[in-house]
Amino acid sequence: MAKTATEKTPEPEIETEAEEALVASELDERTHAEMLMLYHEAVKTSRFGKAQQWRSMAIGLTAIFGLGVLGAHVSEDDFLFRLSQFLGVVIGLAAVYLIVFYQFWQNTEREKLVRIMARFSNLSRSIRGMSSGREASLRRFVVLGFMVLVILGAVVLMIAYLQKLPR
Repeated sequence: MAKTATEKTPEPEIETEAEEALVASELDERTHAEMLMLYHEAVKTSRFGKAQQWRSMAIGLTAIFGLGVLGAHVSEDDFLFRLSQFLGVVIGLAAVYLIVFYQFWQNTEREKLVRIMARFSNLSRSIRGMSSGREASLRRFVVLGFMVLVILGAVVLMIAYLQKLPR
């Protein structure tokens, strides 16, 4: 049986979440402005720390590669050969130290962000809380582990390469 134009098909009900009432920040205008400035600075500092981590890794890998090339072009009995291996290990450890140092620095900035966010409106907290803290921590530690393994792997490969060179 065909439906007439006046008959409407029942539309599925769309569930709408009952949004909680907006609760504004209890901060006065000046304090709120200070908090926004501090929040912005903490985000900027955290991003700077992450960029420094990647730079530390890149510079460390470049230096280790350069030392491997140097060691490959000198005699095995030469002082520079042993020095290039030693410096490769030292630079690798320094790069790992810097990467971990910048990770702790970023964690401090994230703690600042959490404390500042607690003073903002419930809407701000709700939006910031949409990303899972556990997932973000897992991602950070996976990337940190990747960086450390790449540096240590480069040192091991450089030393193994120099030991296997035909002399």
